[in-house]
Amino acid sequence: MSESSTQGGKVSAALVRGDGIGPGVVDSAVAVLAAAGAEIDWLPVPAGEDAFRDTGSALPDRTVQTVRDTGLALKGPMTVPMSGYPSPNGGMRDIVRAYVNVRGVRHYPHRGYARYPGLDVTIVRDVTEDLTRGAQQETDGGEAGIALKVITRAASERLAHFAYEWAISHGSETVHVAHLAPAQRTTDGLFLRSALSVAERYPALRVVEEAIDPVCVHLLQDPSPYRIVLTPNVYGGILCGVVAGLAGTVGVMPGGNFGPDGAVFEAGHGSAPRYAGTDTANPVGLILSGAMLLDHVGQRDVGERVRQGVFDTIAEGVALTRDLGGAATTSEFTARCCALIEK
Repeated sequence: MSESSTQGGKVSAALVRGDGIGPGVVDSAVAVLAAAGAEIDWLPVPAGEDAFRDTGSALPDRTVQTVRDTGLALKGPMTVPMSGYPSPNGGMRDIVRAYVNVRGVRHYPHRGYARYPGLDVTIVRDVTEDLTRGAQQETDGGEAGIALKVITRAASERLAHFAYEWAISHGSETVHVAHLAPAQRTTDGLFLRSALSVAERYPALRVVEEAIDPVCVHLLQDPSPYRIVLTPNVYGGILCGVVAGLAGTVGVMPGGNFGPDGAVFEAGHGSAPRYAGTDTANPVGLILSGAMLLDHVGQRDVGERVRQGVFDTIAEGVALTRDLGGAATTSEFTARCCALIEK
């Protein structure tokens, strides 16, 4: 299964419950998707802390093979230790050779911090290059650190194609390219030139280039002109935090990672281990990641029912988690969302 959407019908997908709050929000997502009529055969597989303790690997061979076989996974957040084993989150993305991460937020009328009614922004970022994937080294006895920033034309053009196709398939007429080309001409300059070159093949789209610092300023002033933002990895991570703040909580941010060998869907937040087992986490990000998965496999109508159910639950205001301004548990939010979908 490739990064392009598949046709509708029942499909199999790996299901990773993750660590910390992961199991709770994954169970919530599975319940809500079932209530909406999703045709998914979930294949539970281990990964993360428990898997490492039980098998000696945070990403066991069985999990890797299941993701390879299905080309599709929904995963809960997994804790990344400072030492001991590599990030299983990154490992999951590597299985499908993911090169792009997509995260988005929209406005929900909740009692928490939600002051931007025009908010509906999707960040499309590369995950194969930039500072986080380049060589890093400490020198001079730890007194200096060096990180190599790598940007290539091939990866930038591939990412731009994905972003423009995403914009068209999701009804967006404008794509903003966020960069720092004036200061980093050899890297961001190449990224920008590549994105604009590819844009010539998409005459129906309006492609706007803008430096990353004014993008942040303008998003804080009024996010409504922004729909799709195409950017390298590091800036994309920062922008995801910015737009999550505009939405009032990172708990409503879904995400997907796409590559030639499949797709892995995950919420935009971490595992929050101190809240593990408390039944207090906001499950919306993982629920909406499940809706993205449904879109990807051709069950878009079901995905729309999921999104509408989430919107209705938040707008109703009866069963809101704490970050949304309420006092409901994860289970209570889930039950109310399922009830509204099935109504």
